[in-house]
Amino acid sequence: MDWVHIRTVAFAVLAILTYYKTVYKWIGFFVKAKKFKPAPQTKKYGIVIAARNEELVIGNLIDSLHSQTYPRENFRVFVVADNCDVSDKTAEIAREHGATVYERHCPEKARKGWALEFLFDNIEKDFGIQSFDGYLFFDADNVVAGDYLERMNEAFSTGVDGVIGYRNSKNFDQNWISAHYSIHFMRSSMNLHRPRGRLQLCTHIAGTGYLLSSEMLKDGWHYSSLTEDTQATMDFAVKGKRIEYCEAAEFYDEQPYSIKVMLRQRIRWAKGRMACFFHYCPNLFYGLVRIFKRNKNENKESIKIFDYKKGTFKDLSLIKKISFIAERVMDFCSFVVDMAARPLKFIAKNFSNFDMIFYLLPISFIKKMVWIAFYIAEFYVGWKVGSLFTNGMLPVFAGLIQVLFGTLPSYIRNIFSGVLVTVREWNHIHCPNKVKLAFYLITWPLHDMIYPFICLASLFMHVTWKPIKHDVVKTLDEI
Repeated sequence: MDWVHIRTVAFAVLAILTYYKTVYKWIGFFVKAKKFKPAPQTKKYGIVIAARNEELVIGNLIDSLHSQTYPRENFRVFVVADNCDVSDKTAEIAREHGATVYERHCPEKARKGWALEFLFDNIEKDFGIQSFDGYLFFDADNVVAGDYLERMNEAFSTGVDGVIGYRNSKNFDQNWISAHYSIHFMRSSMNLHRPRGRLQLCTHIAGTGYLLSSEMLKDGWHYSSLTEDTQATMDFAVKGKRIEYCEAAEFYDEQPYSIKVMLRQRIRWAKGRMACFFHYCPNLFYGLVRIFKRNKNENKESIKIFDYKKGTFKDLSLIKKISFIAERVMDFCSFVVDMAARPLKFIAKNFSNFDMIFYLLPISFIKKMVWIAFYIAEFYVGWKVGSLFTNGMLPVFAGLIQVLFGTLPSYIRNIFSGVLVTVREWNHIHCPNKVKLAFYLITWPLHDMIYPFICLASLFMHVTWKPIKHDVVKTLDEI
């Protein structure tokens, strides 16, 4: 068997191993998000915010937190004003809005992970980390829905180790870059968080809008890599912890809208994720062969297949009839997935490790690099035999161009993927101009097409953590 056949077999094996992601996608499209029963609002939470030069936006976040339906006496807001400029008023504004503020000045360790480490050290000293049941993490540019904490508490009260909410966007329609980011995070909800939640699997935390139990943080925060959220996720997966997904808990995040910031952030993400892969991969593989006892105290969610609304079907308008039928299909699909998942719960922890391996692994980058290596080898052979510029080498040139810049069918598939996300997440999309939305979908494939090149650049660049300026000042009502 020559190396071309080996490459083909390797790609086939990789496709088989990652086919579960296709199953995830269709589960996420057709099923409803997992719902949680009302829970007593007695748990106490600390809300932590790492902020650097965020005087424009931090006030709106704290105000939205203080407007929660959850009892005000059962949570406290903590802010670490990290390496702020002398003229910046982040700390002052946070105090005026009722937060407990700690200021940190350590330019040689200007990174979010180190800021959180400093904050938890001070919480331990002044309050005790375990004086709270859990901690919610936010970026200063966020704004949260009024029932966010109430919904997160419902999911957390099922006994899981952590919860992540639904990440929406403050500035979906600002330009094509912010729209692509927004679609990307909504795709994560549809393709990853929602199916994992339905299948009782651990999901990942992503930067902001998540809750962790104080038991997990009793020794402080010790994740300070370029992507501290990914590092924490992998550590939790290795330890067999369970992160739940709560779609009813919605928060709004400001997305980058400049090419410079987008490239800088995504290169940092790629570098940090690859570093986490090589660090945690051995333990994740080991986790695949460990035997876990089934948790007998799992929450048994009651399944309600058909929830008919008032009025009869014939009285509905055409649009409402279509919506009604779609909802019934989703109810049925949710029921089927729940029934299929229950006998498989005993492998849930092991499969979560498998899932996290391929969550970290940059599949598209690896495949593109293999193909490029293949064509370079073809060029080398052509050069050695003196046939580099003959007609026989034209397919090789054409193939390399396709690998580098994609093909029309792959571009159309990516547009279709964006349309699927848009249809499924329609109620969460805030873009009144439908012409702009169509343009964002047509250009959406660019978001994924540049990812392999970003991964390649990250391998050779010295990447540092740099703050992103946030200046989209919106309240929840304005969104």
